[in-house]
Amino acid sequence: MQNKITKEEILGALNWRYAVKVFDKNKKVSDEDLHTILESARLSPSSSGIEMWKFIVVENPEIRIRLREAGDNQPKITDASHLIVITYRTDSEENLTKERIERTAKIQNQDIQDLGGLKNTLEKAVKEKLLNGTLEAWVALQAYIPLGIMLQTASLLHVDAGPMEGFDPEKVDEILSLKKQNLKSVTMLALGYRGEDPAASRPKVRRDFTEVVEFV
Repeated sequence: MQNKITKEEILGALNWRYAVKVFDKNKKVSDEDLHTILESARLSPSSSGIEMWKFIVVENPEIRIRLREAGDNQPKITDASHLIVITYRTDSEENLTKERIERTAKIQNQDIQDLGGLKNTLEKAVKEKLLNGTLEAWVALQAYIPLGIMLQTASLLHVDAGPMEGFDPEKVDEILSLKKQNLKSVTMLALGYRGEDPAASRPKVRRDFTEVVEFV
């Protein structure tokens, strides 16, 4: 039977975590820990199960230098052990639902004809968002779900992380040739181990529990 993680371990990891700005260039995240973090992203929930994302792990040093130029010259883009660019899909609305239905039928060994109810529900939801102009925003915002889960997973593994939005998405898309893949960048995540970062010793600043939680 798998051991249950304790609440002390969960909260301890989250209190230890902070948005790292300075990474140790010489410390690398193991392949096993990286895979676990990425797998936790893959297993993230998504609205209607469409999984509107793709995670680009940038290993090429030259590309990371170019991404740093597109990212306000943030050192963590090049100095962290790994850099993950989180993207969202820009497929047509038909493709979003079609792929979901085909994937469900294959994995759950069902006939596509038996998934008519699910197909209608998905198509209706996507069509409504297309008509009111919120489809792309809906798809893009989904990318923050796996980002949060990767941050949680990394903290439990004691891997430092630095999430970021401070970059030019059009330049990043161009550098990674995302347009032809029907993808757009939305956020990035640096993974590694903290270096001599003054922020590491500062107390975590958070509002009190009673200020952010209300029971009604």
